[in-house]
Amino acid sequence: MKQQQPKAIFAPEQEFYQSYSTGEDKERTNVHYEQPVEFFYAVTGGRWNVYSCNVWEEGDDRADDAGQTASQEVKLDLTAALLGLKPGMRVLDVGCGWGGPLTYLCKTYGVEGVGLTLSPAQKKAAEERAEREGVSDHVRIVESHWAEYVDSRPFDAICTDEVIVHFHDLGGFFAKAYGLLGDGGRMVNKELHFTHPRYSAMTRGLSLINEIYGSTGNYRTLGEEMTLANGAGFEVEAIRQLPLSHYRRTMGCWTANMHARKAELEAMVGADYYRRFRGYLKMCQRIFTDTTMTLDYVVCRKAPAREIGG
Repeated sequence: MKQQQPKAIFAPEQEFYQSYSTGEDKERTNVHYEQPVEFFYAVTGGRWNVYSCNVWEEGDDRADDAGQTASQEVKLDLTAALLGLKPGMRVLDVGCGWGGPLTYLCKTYGVEGVGLTLSPAQKKAAEERAEREGVSDHVRIVESHWAEYVDSRPFDAICTDEVIVHFHDLGGFFAKAYGLLGDGGRMVNKELHFTHPRYSAMTRGLSLINEIYGSTGNYRTLGEEMTLANGAGFEVEAIRQLPLSHYRRTMGCWTANMHARKAELEAMVGADYYRRFRGYLKMCQRIFTDTTMTLDYVVCRKAPAREIGG
């Protein structure tokens, strides 16, 4: 008698590494980001509403709004240092969110910035933030997919912060970034990486996280990302790994922020979405207690043609 094969738990379309057209990519991404801006502001807290892992200084145990602002700024200062920002430089922030990081960099370091987003709500919020912070003349927000973005002027620096996980064609993105940078320009990507390819097998927890983001997950190993960057012509200058304890603390703050404003947030997005989002944060905290992932800054450089040619 022929033995029956066990049924797959997840349908093919639920797995990682789905390839979409730019239009469908935008539609799926906005399933997440077209929620009310105030919901995300309440969750992330702080002045800059950074929607990614923050960096907490040793000895700073504050969990209030001031403490969250400080942790956001420490992380953004680290990003600026890795990019080598100097006054007058031109920076592209791909996946700029509600404009907090780009506005901070322009305000603090005297740079000129362009932010890309797929979300109309994020574009409006980012423009309003730049106006409030007095840097609207130095910040331009563009609603565009990275694959369709064009610019007549080269950039000195390009950054992403836990964004490239959503890019199926990461090699194509790196090639695009290489073309947008001037000679000697830097690209800095902060991202989570699997510590082994075997961890890419879908689990119930990972499925929940992927669903929250419209099934746009493309987690990779650090080695794969570096290989794709090299393939686009970049030299990998440095790897800066952040302890996952920073992420656990960030998620802890977000969970506490949600609990403190539960009634208000449920009125904004509904009890079901509130419950699912809380479940997503708790699942992330669980994942960040094991050894399946690392959190890394990858610093790449576009070598001038004279260096490449010897």
